[in-house]
Amino acid sequence: MPDKVRKRTDHRTEIDEEQGSIWSMLITFAVMVLLTVLICTVVWKVTHKEPKAELGNMQVNVNPTIVETLVASDELGNGEEEGVTEVEIEPVNGDSTMYFEQVEEDVTAKDVAIIRIQPNTEGIVTVAGQLRNGQYLKRTGINKETGWSRVIFDGKECFAITYLLTTDKEYKTKAPENPDNRIVTSDGYIVLFRDCDDLVTVSTQQSVNLRTEPSTAGGGNTVKAQLKGGITAKRTGYSIDAGWSRVEYDGLVLYVVTNFIKEVSE
Repeated sequence: MPDKVRKRTDHRTEIDEEQGSIWSMLITFAVMVLLTVLICTVVWKVTHKEPKAELGNMQVNVNPTIVETLVASDELGNGEEEGVTEVEIEPVNGDSTMYFEQVEEDVTAKDVAIIRIQPNTEGIVTVAGQLRNGQYLKRTGINKETGWSRVIFDGKECFAITYLLTTDKEYKTKAPENPDNRIVTSDGYIVLFRDCDDLVTVSTQQSVNLRTEPSTAGGGNTVKAQLKGGITAKRTGYSIDAGWSRVEYDGLVLYVVTNFIKEVSE
């Protein structure tokens, strides 16, 4: 073979070898990158497992972002956001010196709420009026521990039980499961009762009036009987807000001021 031809052939061989070496390096680099990505993915999954909430023997995946959002919303303590049920705190009696956290919002009654001149359910003399669903008052304070709200009624500071109120302007009154638990008195008040089943007797007085309605507006005309000391009656309902109890006595359904009676064991 002539020298010139041999030199050209050797030169082409060198070029092919160089190109083959470059491709081999590129393929090797790509394989290394792919392996690195796979290894990093496996390590990340192992070290970043989703937290789980246990429900008995069943485990449910929890999104960490959702958990943080729920905690943050709960800390706000608004109590009436969608999906949040307001806790019913039974009222603790006090007076006008009770501390209230300052707020400013419009409230209505979920059904009805007695408005009082003192944050105290022990007595009829503290009743200033009644708020009904769809009527609004300005709430200026809340005491979460005692269950009372401070409202402006007829231009004056008054008080109402917090769990009977709502800031939801779309709230509609729900009918009671027991129709006898919603009584309209002759003077236009609505009294809401809760069912119970216990025996009661006079607390301190020698006797107490039993009336045909939970109101004293009718005077002596609504007094049907008297419960005397040592005699018991079966109580079937009570209203914390209005301060009345419903009792069965001598075959009749009558009403008595709760503050004048006490529960006794059978």
